[in-house]
Amino acid sequence: MKERLQKFISNAGITSRRNAEKLIVAGKIKVNGQVVTELGSKVDPSADQVEVEGKKITLQRKIYLVLNKPKKYVTTRKDKLNRKTVYDLLPAIYRNLVWPVGRLDYTTEGLLIFTNDGELTQTLTHPSKEHEKEYEVVLDKALSAGRADKIRNGMMLDGKKTSPAKLQVNGKTVRLTIHEGWNRQIKRMFAAFGLTVRSIKRIRIGKLQLSGLELGQSKIIQRKDII
Repeated sequence: MKERLQKFISNAGITSRRNAEKLIVAGKIKVNGQVVTELGSKVDPSADQVEVEGKKITLQRKIYLVLNKPKKYVTTRKDKLNRKTVYDLLPAIYRNLVWPVGRLDYTTEGLLIFTNDGELTQTLTHPSKEHEKEYEVVLDKALSAGRADKIRNGMMLDGKKTSPAKLQVNGKTVRLTIHEGWNRQIKRMFAAFGLTVRSIKRIRIGKLQLSGLELGQSKIIQRKDII
């Protein structure tokens, strides 16, 4: 049975489906020796030979890892400033096989998923899927009830309204659940009220909870643990 070329590439663990589409358009994919640039192109995984930037690919087993990221690690494979990266914390046998699903800021800690499953990556990161991400946020001052309601109902941020959020307030500590992933969104939301974020920890993605995992530790999980 034939399937879309970008889906085959993501299922092979090469990259996400979205990035595979960029590679196709850029003319970096060959099927049976011929360059393919049409996003609607399909391949037969059992018969066609696919090359990505000159490298032949085959389907491989899916890997799912969860990491409890500490602060002061960057979510990238290499860092121009020679800071420690999240890959330094992964078992060596997986470092060249997986990529992070989304990212956490340098000063943010908590749950980070790694995989070679391009379809799952697309599902978890595409805004239309609205997968929940829950954070524990510590502020410099207590959040007032009125400001909490504004966050719950959606607030204006740089001319754009955020989606409604779930919020639990306990003094300076806030449990915030959102499904968006704007750049530095959480810090910007609270900064709009003149509040400073002291710390952020991601404690849940979808149904996957951060529990029983020490800072800096990772473990293998199953796809069904996530969604």
